[in-house]
Amino acid sequence: MREMLFTGFLAVAAWQDAREKEVDAWLFVVFGGLIWFAKLCFDGPVDLGQEAVNLLPGLAMVAFSKWSGGALGEGDGWFFVVAGVALGWKKSIALFCIGLFLCCAWCAAVAMWGKVHRVPVRGKTVPFLPFVLPPLLWMLTL
Repeated sequence: MREMLFTGFLAVAAWQDAREKEVDAWLFVVFGGLIWFAKLCFDGPVDLGQEAVNLLPGLAMVAFSKWSGGALGEGDGWFFVVAGVALGWKKSIALFCIGLFLCCAWCAAVAMWGKVHRVPVRGKTVPFLPFVLPPLLWMLTL
């Protein structure tokens, strides 16, 4: 159930991120709460210490976003806080790394296209969450 809720959350968040380059805060609250509730209902008692560890990668990303002045989107960090609740810290980090690889490959292709066609692409921003959806779907099929 957590995985289905999280997949729905990612689909909506990725769509919003691609369209508006930001994700509404209410999505994090609503889906994070639903995922936590599903976890309590279907997985039984949880270890609060382990749950705190699951939140650390996302919270570190939020802190880095604040520290870097927004070089990394704060919404991406909050997304990975919810990912930690839904998937655990190991899968959350794997999801980040694979999504980052796909995003870097896309950006390299766009940079090469810009160079070939003499179109300036410096300073363009790329939404990150759409690159996280394919790895999540792949991870859930394993």
